Amino acid sequence: MKKPNIVFIMADQMTAYALSAYGNKVTKTPNLDRLAAEGTVFENAYCPYPLCAPSRFALMAGRLPSRIGAYDNAAEFPAAVPTFAHYLRDAGYYTCLSGKMHFVGPDQHHGFEDRLTTEIYPADFSWTPLTYDEVDDPEEPTTHVKTQGVSSVETVADASAVARSLQIDYDDEVARRAVQQIYDWRRYGDGRPLFMTVSFTQPHDPYVSTPEFWDLYKDEDIDAPRVAKIPLEQMDPHSRGLFFHYGLDKFNVTEDVYRRARHGYYAMISYIDKRVGEIRAALEATGMAKDTILMFTSDHGDMVGERGLWFKKNLFNPALSVPLLYFDPRKQGLNRVKAPVSLVDVLPTLVDIATGSEDAIVTPFEGSSLLPLMCEDEPERVVLAEHLDGGTKAPRVMVRKGDYKLVYSKAYPPQLYNLADDPGERLNLAENPDYRAVFEELKRILSKTWDLGHLRDEVVASQRTRQFLLRALQKGKVMDWETYPNAIREHTKFVRRGEYFPEVEQRSYLRLPDSD
Repeated sequence: MKKPNIVFIMADQMTAYALSAYGNKVTKTPNLDRLAAEGTVFENAYCPYPLCAPSRFALMAGRLPSRIGAYDNAAEFPAAVPTFAHYLRDAGYYTCLSGKMHFVGPDQHHGFEDRLTTEIYPADFSWTPLTYDEVDDPEEPTTHVKTQGVSSVETVADASAVARSLQIDYDDEVARRAVQQIYDWRRYGDGRPLFMTVSFTQPHDPYVSTPEFWDLYKDEDIDAPRVAKIPLEQMDPHSRGLFFHYGLDKFNVTEDVYRRARHGYYAMISYIDKRVGEIRAALEATGMAKDTILMFTSDHGDMVGERGLWFKKNLFNPALSVPLLYFDPRKQGLNRVKAPVSLVDVLPTLVDIATGSEDAIVTPFEGSSLLPLMCEDEPERVVLAEHLDGGTKAPRVMVRKGDYKLVYSKAYPPQLYNLADDPGERLNLAENPDYRAVFEELKRILSKTWDLGHLRDEVVASQRTRQFLLRALQKGKVMDWETYPNAIREHTKFVRRGEYFPEVEQRSYLRLPDSD
Protein backbone atom coordinates (compact mmCIF):
# COMPACT_ATOMS: atom_id res chain seq x y z
CA MET A 1 0.00 0.00 0.00
CA LYS A 2 1.32 3.43 -0.94
CA LYS A 3 2.47 5.41 2.08
CA PRO A 4 0.73 8.76 2.58
CA ASN A 5 2.49 12.08 2.59
CA ILE A 6 2.40 13.77 6.00
CA VAL A 7 2.38 17.52 6.64
CA PHE A 8 2.76 18.36 10.32
CA ILE A 9 1.94 22.01 11.09
CA MET A 10 2.78 23.74 14.36
CA ALA A 11 1.96 27.07 15.92
CA ASP A 12 3.81 28.50 18.92
CA GLN A 13 2.09 29.31 22.21
CA MET A 14 -1.43 28.71 20.87
CA THR A 15 -3.80 27.60 23.60
CA ALA A 16 -6.59 25.28 22.50
CA TYR A 17 -9.07 27.60 24.20
CA ALA A 18 -8.47 30.21 21.50
CA LEU A 19 -9.96 28.13 18.68
CA SER A 20 -13.60 27.71 17.73
CA ALA A 21 -13.03 23.94 17.51
CA TYR A 22 -12.56 24.13 21.29
CA GLY A 23 -15.49 26.45 21.99
CA ASN A 24 -14.09 29.94 21.37
CA LYS A 25 -16.73 32.17 19.77
CA VAL A 26 -14.50 35.11 18.80
CA THR A 27 -11.52 33.89 16.78
CA LYS A 28 -11.92 33.73 13.01
CA THR A 29 -10.19 30.61 11.70
CA PRO A 30 -12.04 29.23 8.65
CA ASN A 31 -9.18 26.97 7.54
CA LEU A 32 -8.66 25.40 10.95
CA ASP A 33 -12.44 25.08 11.30
CA ARG A 34 -12.50 23.17 8.01
CA LEU A 35 -9.66 20.92 9.16
CA ALA A 36 -11.48 20.22 12.43
CA ALA A 37 -14.75 19.46 10.64
CA GLU A 38 -13.13 17.09 8.17
CA GLY A 39 -10.87 15.33 10.64
CA THR A 40 -10.49 14.49 14.32
CA VAL A 41 -10.34 16.98 17.18
CA PHE A 42 -8.55 15.82 20.31
CA GLU A 43 -10.47 17.76 22.94
CA ASN A 44 -7.99 17.26 25.79
CA ALA A 45 -4.52 17.52 24.26
CA TYR A 46 -1.65 18.57 26.53
CA CYS A 47 1.91 19.68 26.01
CA PRO A 48 4.46 17.80 28.16
CA TYR A 49 6.10 21.05 29.32
CA PRO A 50 4.73 24.63 29.04
CA LEU A 51 7.84 26.06 27.37
CA CYS A 52 9.09 26.04 23.78
CA ALA A 53 12.28 23.98 23.52
CA PRO A 54 11.55 21.26 26.12
CA SER A 55 8.09 20.67 24.70
CA ARG A 56 9.40 20.46 21.15
CA PHE A 57 12.19 18.04 22.09
CA ALA A 58 9.65 15.85 23.89
CA LEU A 59 7.30 16.04 20.90
CA MET A 60 10.00 14.89 18.51
CA ALA A 61 11.37 12.19 20.84
CA GLY A 62 8.12 10.82 22.28
CA ARG A 63 9.61 11.18 25.75
CA LEU A 64 9.08 13.33 28.83
CA PRO A 65 11.50 16.28 28.68
CA SER A 66 13.36 15.24 31.85
CA ARG A 67 14.12 11.83 30.30
CA ILE A 68 16.28 13.49 27.64
CA GLY A 69 17.70 16.36 29.70
CA ALA A 70 15.36 18.96 28.15
CA TYR A 71 15.19 20.99 31.35
CA ASP A 72 14.78 24.49 29.89
CA ASN A 73 15.06 26.64 26.76
CA ALA A 74 18.86 26.31 26.65
CA ALA A 75 19.16 22.57 27.23
CA GLU A 76 20.97 20.69 24.47
CA PHE A 77 18.91 18.27 22.40
CA PRO A 78 21.32 15.32 22.09
CA ALA A 79 22.02 14.06 18.57
CA ALA A 80 21.78 10.48 19.85
CA VAL A 81 18.07 10.84 20.69
CA PRO A 82 15.95 9.35 17.87
CA THR A 83 13.20 11.67 16.63
CA PHE A 84 10.15 11.24 14.47
CA ALA A 85 12.20 12.65 11.58
CA HIS A 86 14.73 9.80 11.99
CA TYR A 87 11.97 7.19 12.09
CA LEU A 88 10.13 8.49 9.05
CA ARG A 89 13.37 8.87 7.14
CA ASP A 90 14.21 5.26 7.98
CA ALA A 91 10.72 4.26 6.80
CA GLY A 92 11.41 5.73 3.37
CA TYR A 93 10.20 9.33 3.72
CA TYR A 94 11.87 12.51 2.56
CA THR A 95 11.99 14.70 5.68
CA CYS A 96 12.22 18.48 5.76
CA LEU A 97 11.52 21.30 8.21
CA SER A 98 10.37 24.82 7.46
CA GLY A 99 10.43 27.02 10.54
CA LYS A 100 11.15 26.91 14.22
CA MET A 101 12.12 23.89 16.31
CA HIS A 102 14.30 25.72 18.82
CA PHE A 103 17.07 23.12 18.56
CA VAL A 104 19.89 23.80 21.00
CA GLY A 105 23.32 22.32 20.26
CA PRO A 106 25.49 21.60 17.22
CA ASP A 107 22.98 19.16 15.66
CA GLN A 108 20.50 21.45 13.96
CA HIS A 109 18.75 18.78 11.89
CA HIS A 110 17.81 15.86 14.18
CA GLY A 111 16.80 13.62 11.31
CA PHE A 112 15.51 16.24 8.87
CA GLU A 113 17.33 16.01 5.55
CA ASP A 114 16.67 19.64 4.78
CA ARG A 115 15.95 22.74 6.80
CA LEU A 116 14.28 25.35 4.65
CA THR A 117 14.76 28.27 7.07
CA THR A 118 17.06 29.20 9.90
CA GLU A 119 15.97 29.28 13.57
CA ILE A 120 14.41 32.37 15.12
CA TYR A 121 16.07 31.91 18.56
CA PRO A 122 19.65 31.16 19.66
CA ALA A 123 21.03 27.64 19.28
CA ASP A 124 23.60 28.00 22.08
CA PHE A 125 23.40 28.01 25.90
CA SER A 126 22.73 31.74 26.23
CA TRP A 127 19.17 31.24 27.48
CA THR A 128 20.22 29.06 30.43
CA PRO A 129 17.99 30.21 33.33
CA LEU A 130 18.84 30.91 36.94
CA THR A 131 19.04 27.83 39.12
CA TYR A 132 16.34 27.18 41.72
CA ASP A 133 18.54 28.64 44.44
CA GLU A 134 18.91 31.89 42.50
CA VAL A 135 15.17 32.44 41.99
CA ASP A 136 13.40 34.90 44.29
CA ASP A 137 11.31 33.35 47.04
CA PRO A 138 7.73 33.48 45.69
CA GLU A 139 6.45 34.12 49.22
CA GLU A 140 8.56 37.29 49.41
CA PRO A 141 9.28 38.28 45.80
CA THR A 142 11.21 41.40 45.01
CA THR A 143 10.80 42.47 41.40
CA HIS A 144 11.27 41.34 37.82
CA VAL A 145 14.86 40.68 36.73
CA LYS A 146 15.47 41.22 33.02
CA THR A 147 16.68 37.86 31.68
CA GLN A 148 17.50 36.68 28.16
CA GLY A 149 14.76 34.53 26.70
CA VAL A 150 12.10 35.46 29.27
CA SER A 151 8.91 37.23 28.19
CA SER A 152 7.98 40.38 30.05
CA VAL A 153 4.93 42.56 30.53
CA GLU A 154 6.22 44.88 27.79
CA THR A 155 5.05 42.36 25.20
CA VAL A 156 1.54 42.67 26.63
CA ALA A 157 1.66 46.46 26.81
CA ASP A 158 2.91 46.70 23.19
CA ALA A 159 -0.16 45.00 21.71
CA SER A 160 -1.21 46.90 18.58
CA ALA A 161 -1.45 46.82 14.82
CA VAL A 162 1.95 47.10 13.13
CA ALA A 163 3.24 47.21 9.58
CA ARG A 164 5.77 44.45 10.24
CA SER A 165 7.36 42.53 13.09
CA LEU A 166 10.20 40.06 13.47
CA GLN A 167 7.70 37.23 13.85
CA ILE A 168 5.74 38.24 10.76
CA ASP A 169 8.96 38.36 8.73
CA TYR A 170 9.89 34.91 9.99
CA ASP A 171 6.51 33.29 9.47
CA ASP A 172 6.13 34.76 5.98
CA GLU A 173 9.38 33.02 5.09
CA VAL A 174 8.30 29.79 6.77
CA ALA A 175 5.08 29.70 4.77
CA ARG A 176 6.71 30.73 1.50
CA ARG A 177 9.41 28.08 1.77
CA ALA A 178 6.91 25.39 2.76
CA VAL A 179 4.56 26.11 -0.13
CA GLN A 180 7.46 26.24 -2.59
CA GLN A 181 8.78 22.94 -1.26
CA ILE A 182 5.43 21.25 -1.90
CA TYR A 183 5.55 22.37 -5.53
CA ASP A 184 9.24 21.46 -5.85
CA TRP A 185 8.83 18.01 -4.34
CA ARG A 186 5.93 17.28 -6.66
CA ARG A 187 8.03 18.36 -9.66
CA TYR A 188 11.50 17.17 -8.76
CA GLY A 189 11.14 14.73 -5.87
CA ASP A 190 12.77 11.30 -5.98
CA GLY A 191 9.57 9.32 -5.54
CA ARG A 192 9.61 9.01 -1.76
CA PRO A 193 6.59 10.18 0.24
CA LEU A 194 6.94 13.62 1.79
CA PHE A 195 7.13 14.30 5.52
CA MET A 196 7.27 18.05 6.07
CA THR A 197 7.07 19.89 9.36
CA VAL A 198 5.95 23.52 9.07
CA SER A 199 6.50 25.37 12.34
CA PHE A 200 5.42 28.98 12.85
CA THR A 201 6.46 31.30 15.69
CA GLN A 202 3.09 33.05 16.09
CA PRO A 203 0.94 33.62 18.15
CA HIS A 204 3.87 33.88 20.58
CA ASP A 205 4.00 37.27 22.29
CA PRO A 206 4.39 40.19 21.57
CA TYR A 207 0.73 40.39 20.59
CA VAL A 208 1.08 42.43 17.40
CA SER A 209 -0.26 41.87 13.89
CA THR A 210 -0.78 43.66 10.61
CA PRO A 211 -4.02 45.55 9.88
CA GLU A 212 -5.14 42.69 7.60
CA PHE A 213 -5.65 40.50 10.66
CA TRP A 214 -5.94 43.13 13.42
CA ASP A 215 -8.94 44.66 11.70
CA LEU A 216 -10.82 41.35 11.79
CA TYR A 217 -11.56 42.12 15.44
CA LYS A 218 -12.66 44.97 17.66
CA ASP A 219 -11.56 45.42 21.26
CA GLU A 220 -15.15 45.49 22.46
CA ASP A 221 -15.81 42.06 20.89
CA ILE A 222 -12.97 40.34 22.74
CA ASP A 223 -14.21 37.79 25.25
CA ALA A 224 -13.61 38.12 28.98
CA PRO A 225 -11.27 35.60 30.66
CA ARG A 226 -12.92 32.36 31.73
CA VAL A 227 -11.35 32.90 35.16
CA ALA A 228 -11.20 36.54 36.24
CA LYS A 229 -8.04 38.19 37.49
CA ILE A 230 -7.13 36.89 40.94
CA PRO A 231 -5.71 39.47 43.39
CA LEU A 232 -2.02 38.93 44.05
CA GLU A 233 -2.53 38.13 47.73
CA GLN A 234 -5.05 35.41 46.81
CA MET A 235 -2.92 33.72 44.16
CA ASP A 236 -1.31 30.36 44.87
CA PRO A 237 2.41 30.71 45.77
CA HIS A 238 3.71 29.64 42.38
CA SER A 239 1.44 32.05 40.50
CA ARG A 240 2.66 34.89 42.77
CA GLY A 241 6.22 34.03 41.83
CA LEU A 242 5.38 34.04 38.13
CA PHE A 243 3.67 37.41 38.51
CA PHE A 244 7.06 38.92 39.40
CA HIS A 245 9.04 36.60 37.11
CA TYR A 246 7.24 38.16 34.13
CA GLY A 247 7.39 41.71 35.48
CA LEU A 248 3.64 42.04 35.85
CA ASP A 249 4.33 44.25 38.87
CA LYS A 250 5.80 46.92 36.56
CA PHE A 251 2.69 47.73 34.55
CA ASN A 252 -1.01 47.84 35.31
CA VAL A 253 -2.75 45.49 32.88
CA THR A 254 -6.11 47.24 32.85
CA GLU A 255 -9.27 45.91 31.24
CA ASP A 256 -8.46 47.92 28.10
CA VAL A 257 -4.91 46.57 27.93
CA TYR A 258 -6.19 43.02 28.46
CA ARG A 259 -8.65 43.33 25.57
CA ARG A 260 -6.04 44.88 23.29
CA ALA A 261 -3.52 42.11 24.04
CA ARG A 262 -6.03 39.31 23.49
CA HIS A 263 -7.14 41.17 20.34
CA GLY A 264 -3.56 40.93 19.07
CA TYR A 265 -3.34 37.27 20.06
CA TYR A 266 -6.48 36.43 18.08
CA ALA A 267 -5.21 38.43 15.10
CA MET A 268 -2.01 36.38 15.09
CA ILE A 269 -4.06 33.19 15.17
CA SER A 270 -5.98 34.38 12.11
CA TYR A 271 -2.60 34.93 10.43
CA ILE A 272 -1.65 31.31 11.13
CA ASP A 273 -5.05 30.17 9.87
CA LYS A 274 -4.46 31.89 6.53
CA ARG A 275 -1.08 30.18 6.16
CA VAL A 276 -2.66 26.80 6.88
CA GLY A 277 -5.06 27.53 4.03
CA GLU A 278 -2.16 28.34 1.70
CA ILE A 279 -0.44 25.04 2.52
CA ARG A 280 -3.63 23.10 1.83
CA ALA A 281 -4.13 25.02 -1.41
CA ALA A 282 -0.65 24.02 -2.58
CA LEU A 283 -1.37 20.37 -1.77
CA GLU A 284 -4.62 20.57 -3.72
CA ALA A 285 -3.00 22.35 -6.68
CA THR A 286 -0.36 19.63 -6.96
CA GLY A 287 -2.80 16.75 -6.62
CA MET A 288 -1.10 15.68 -3.38
CA ALA A 289 -4.00 16.51 -1.06
CA LYS A 290 -5.80 13.21 -1.60
CA ASP A 291 -2.74 11.31 -0.32
CA THR A 292 -1.59 13.67 2.46
CA ILE A 293 -2.30 13.37 6.18
CA LEU A 294 -2.47 16.72 7.96
CA MET A 295 -1.78 17.30 11.64
CA PHE A 296 -1.98 20.64 13.42
CA THR A 297 -0.87 21.48 16.95
CA SER A 298 1.13 23.92 19.10
CA ASP A 299 4.11 23.44 21.40
CA HIS A 300 2.20 24.82 24.43
CA GLY A 301 -0.53 27.27 25.34
CA ASP A 302 -0.73 30.80 26.74
CA MET A 303 -2.60 32.14 29.77
CA VAL A 304 -3.59 35.25 27.74
CA GLY A 305 -4.83 37.04 30.85
CA GLU A 306 -6.61 34.11 32.50
CA ARG A 307 -6.38 34.46 36.32
CA GLY A 308 -4.45 37.69 35.69
CA LEU A 309 -1.50 35.68 34.30
CA TRP A 310 0.18 35.74 30.91
CA PHE A 311 2.45 33.54 28.81
CA LYS A 312 3.38 30.08 30.12
CA LYS A 313 5.55 28.27 32.74
CA ASN A 314 2.61 27.13 34.83
CA LEU A 315 0.49 23.99 34.89
CA PHE A 316 -2.97 25.52 34.60
CA ASN A 317 -4.88 24.30 31.56
CA PRO A 318 -4.64 27.44 29.38
CA ALA A 319 -0.84 27.06 29.38
CA LEU A 320 -0.87 23.27 29.00
CA SER A 321 -3.75 22.75 26.56
CA VAL A 322 -2.90 22.68 22.87
CA PRO A 323 -4.98 22.16 19.76
CA LEU A 324 -4.47 18.78 18.13
CA LEU A 325 -6.25 18.21 14.83
CA TYR A 326 -5.77 15.16 12.60
CA PHE A 327 -7.06 14.64 9.06
CA ASP A 328 -6.52 11.61 6.85
CA PRO A 329 -8.31 12.09 3.51
CA ARG A 330 -8.28 8.33 2.92
CA LYS A 331 -10.45 7.43 5.91
CA GLN A 332 -12.60 8.97 8.63
CA GLY A 333 -12.25 8.30 12.35
CA LEU A 334 -14.07 9.77 15.31
CA ASN A 335 -14.73 13.47 14.82
CA ARG A 336 -13.99 14.28 18.48
CA VAL A 337 -11.90 12.34 21.02
CA LYS A 338 -12.29 13.06 24.73
CA ALA A 339 -9.30 10.98 25.92
CA PRO A 340 -6.50 13.04 27.50
CA VAL A 341 -3.55 12.89 25.09
CA SER A 342 -0.09 14.45 24.93
CA LEU A 343 2.39 15.69 22.37
CA VAL A 344 4.59 12.73 23.36
CA ASP A 345 1.98 10.61 21.54
CA VAL A 346 2.89 12.22 18.20
CA LEU A 347 6.08 10.19 17.59
CA PRO A 348 4.46 6.76 18.05
CA THR A 349 1.50 7.96 15.96
CA LEU A 350 3.75 8.96 13.07
CA VAL A 351 5.71 5.71 13.34
CA ASP A 352 2.40 3.81 13.31
CA ILE A 353 1.33 5.66 10.15
CA ALA A 354 4.65 5.04 8.43
CA THR A 355 5.23 1.41 9.45
CA GLY A 356 1.91 0.01 10.67
CA SER A 357 2.95 -0.37 14.33
CA GLU A 358 5.11 1.08 17.10
CA ASP A 359 7.62 -1.80 16.85
CA ALA A 360 10.21 0.28 14.96
CA ILE A 361 10.84 2.51 18.00
CA VAL A 362 14.27 1.60 19.39
CA THR A 363 14.37 3.52 22.69
CA PRO A 364 11.94 3.79 25.62
CA PHE A 365 9.04 6.19 25.04
CA GLU A 366 6.23 7.55 27.17
CA GLY A 367 3.59 8.10 24.49
CA SER A 368 1.43 5.75 22.45
CA SER A 369 -0.18 5.91 19.01
CA LEU A 370 -3.30 8.01 18.70
CA LEU A 371 -4.71 5.94 15.84
CA PRO A 372 -6.62 3.47 18.07
CA LEU A 373 -8.31 6.39 19.87
CA MET A 374 -9.83 7.48 16.58
CA CYS A 375 -11.76 4.20 16.57
CA GLU A 376 -12.43 3.78 20.28
CA ASP A 377 -12.22 6.62 22.82
CA GLU A 378 -10.51 6.17 26.20
CA PRO A 379 -11.65 8.96 28.56
CA GLU A 380 -9.70 7.60 31.58
CA ARG A 381 -6.34 7.78 29.81
CA VAL A 382 -3.38 9.20 31.78
CA VAL A 383 -1.20 12.13 30.65
CA LEU A 384 1.84 13.71 32.32
CA ALA A 385 3.55 17.10 32.20
CA GLU A 386 6.51 18.90 33.83
CA HIS A 387 7.72 22.41 34.60
CA LEU A 388 11.39 22.52 35.60
CA ASP A 389 12.96 25.79 34.51
CA GLY A 390 13.21 29.42 35.72
CA GLY A 391 10.11 30.71 37.43
CA THR A 392 9.85 27.87 39.92
CA LYS A 393 11.71 26.97 43.14
CA ALA A 394 11.66 23.23 42.40
CA PRO A 395 10.37 20.81 39.76
CA ARG A 396 6.60 20.89 39.37
CA VAL A 397 4.79 17.98 37.75
CA MET A 398 1.25 17.17 36.64
CA VAL A 399 -0.73 13.99 36.18
CA ARG A 400 -4.20 13.87 34.69
CA LYS A 401 -6.36 10.77 34.69
CA GLY A 402 -9.86 11.13 33.34
CA ASP A 403 -11.43 14.23 34.86
CA TYR A 404 -8.94 14.63 37.72
CA LYS A 405 -5.69 16.55 37.63
CA LEU A 406 -2.96 16.75 40.28
CA VAL A 407 -0.14 19.32 40.30
CA TYR A 408 2.64 18.45 42.71
CA SER A 409 5.98 19.88 43.89
CA LYS A 410 8.17 19.73 46.96
CA ALA A 411 8.24 23.56 47.04
CA TYR A 412 4.53 24.36 46.73
CA PRO A 413 1.21 23.10 48.13
CA PRO A 414 -0.39 20.36 45.98
CA GLN A 415 -3.30 21.26 43.72
CA LEU A 416 -6.07 18.79 42.83
CA TYR A 417 -8.90 19.68 40.46
CA ASN A 418 -12.03 17.97 39.19
CA LEU A 419 -12.07 19.31 35.64
CA ALA A 420 -15.57 18.03 34.91
CA ASP A 421 -17.09 20.16 37.68
CA ASP A 422 -14.43 22.87 37.75
CA PRO A 423 -12.90 23.43 34.27
CA GLY A 424 -11.47 26.78 35.42
CA GLU A 425 -9.42 25.11 38.19
CA ARG A 426 -10.80 27.43 40.85
CA LEU A 427 -11.36 24.93 43.68
CA ASN A 428 -8.31 23.10 45.02
CA LEU A 429 -9.47 19.73 46.41
CA ALA A 430 -6.07 18.54 47.66
CA GLU A 431 -7.04 18.93 51.34
CA ASN A 432 -10.62 17.75 50.89
CA PRO A 433 -11.03 14.37 52.64
CA ASP A 434 -13.74 13.35 50.17
CA TYR A 435 -11.08 13.26 47.45
CA ARG A 436 -8.31 11.56 49.44
CA ALA A 437 -8.53 8.32 47.40
CA VAL A 438 -8.25 10.24 44.11
CA PHE A 439 -5.32 12.27 45.47
CA GLU A 440 -3.45 9.15 46.57
CA GLU A 441 -4.07 7.35 43.27
CA LEU A 442 -2.69 10.24 41.23
CA LYS A 443 0.23 10.68 43.62
CA ARG A 444 1.15 7.00 43.17
CA ILE A 445 1.27 7.51 39.40
CA LEU A 446 3.37 10.60 39.95
CA SER A 447 5.78 8.81 42.33
CA LYS A 448 6.34 5.99 39.83
CA THR A 449 7.23 8.55 37.16
CA TRP A 450 9.48 11.05 38.98
CA ASP A 451 11.97 11.15 41.84
CA LEU A 452 11.54 14.87 42.44
CA GLY A 453 14.51 15.26 44.77
CA HIS A 454 16.89 13.59 42.33
CA LEU A 455 15.38 15.51 39.43
CA ARG A 456 16.03 18.80 41.20
CA ASP A 457 19.71 17.90 41.59
CA GLU A 458 19.95 16.92 37.92
CA VAL A 459 18.43 20.20 36.74
CA VAL A 460 20.72 22.32 38.93
CA ALA A 461 23.82 20.40 37.85
CA SER A 462 22.92 20.77 34.19
CA GLN A 463 22.22 24.50 34.46
CA ARG A 464 25.45 25.19 36.36
CA THR A 465 27.44 23.24 33.78
CA ARG A 466 25.84 25.14 30.90
CA GLN A 467 26.38 28.48 32.62
CA PHE A 468 30.08 27.60 32.78
CA LEU A 469 30.21 26.40 29.17
CA LEU A 470 28.52 29.56 27.96
CA ARG A 471 31.05 31.69 29.82
CA ALA A 472 33.98 29.71 28.42
CA LEU A 473 32.70 29.62 24.84
CA GLN A 474 32.25 33.39 24.75
CA LYS A 475 35.98 33.92 25.23
CA GLY A 476 38.38 33.97 22.32
CA LYS A 477 37.10 32.94 18.90
CA VAL A 478 33.32 32.56 19.18
CA MET A 479 31.66 29.85 17.09
CA ASP A 480 27.90 29.50 16.79
CA TRP A 481 25.63 26.58 16.02
CA GLU A 482 23.14 28.43 13.87
CA THR A 483 22.18 26.81 10.58
CA TYR A 484 21.18 28.46 7.32
CA PRO A 485 19.60 26.74 4.32
CA ASN A 486 21.09 26.76 0.86
CA ALA A 487 19.76 29.81 -0.95
CA ILE A 488 18.50 27.77 -3.91
CA ARG A 489 18.27 23.99 -3.99
CA GLU A 490 19.88 22.16 -6.90
CA HIS A 491 16.57 20.88 -8.22
CA THR A 492 15.08 24.38 -8.44
CA LYS A 493 17.97 26.11 -10.19
CA PHE A 494 17.18 28.62 -12.90
CA VAL A 495 18.67 28.81 -16.40
CA ARG A 496 22.45 28.79 -16.26
CA ARG A 497 25.37 28.85 -18.71
CA GLY A 498 25.33 26.11 -21.32
CA GLU A 499 21.66 25.21 -20.86
CA TYR A 500 18.92 25.39 -23.48
CA PHE A 501 16.35 27.50 -21.73
CA PRO A 502 13.18 25.91 -23.23
CA GLU A 503 14.30 22.55 -21.78
CA VAL A 504 14.89 24.10 -18.37
CA GLU A 505 11.50 25.78 -18.55
CA GLN A 506 9.81 22.52 -19.50
CA ARG A 507 11.41 20.68 -16.58
CA SER A 508 9.79 23.21 -14.22
CA TYR A 509 6.24 22.72 -15.47
CA LEU A 510 3.83 21.31 -12.95
CA ARG A 511 0.74 20.25 -14.81
CA LEU A 512 -2.68 20.59 -13.25
CA PRO A 513 -3.73 17.40 -11.43
CA ASP A 514 -6.48 16.57 -13.92
CA SER A 515 -4.07 16.83 -16.85
CA ASP A 516 -1.42 14.40 -15.53
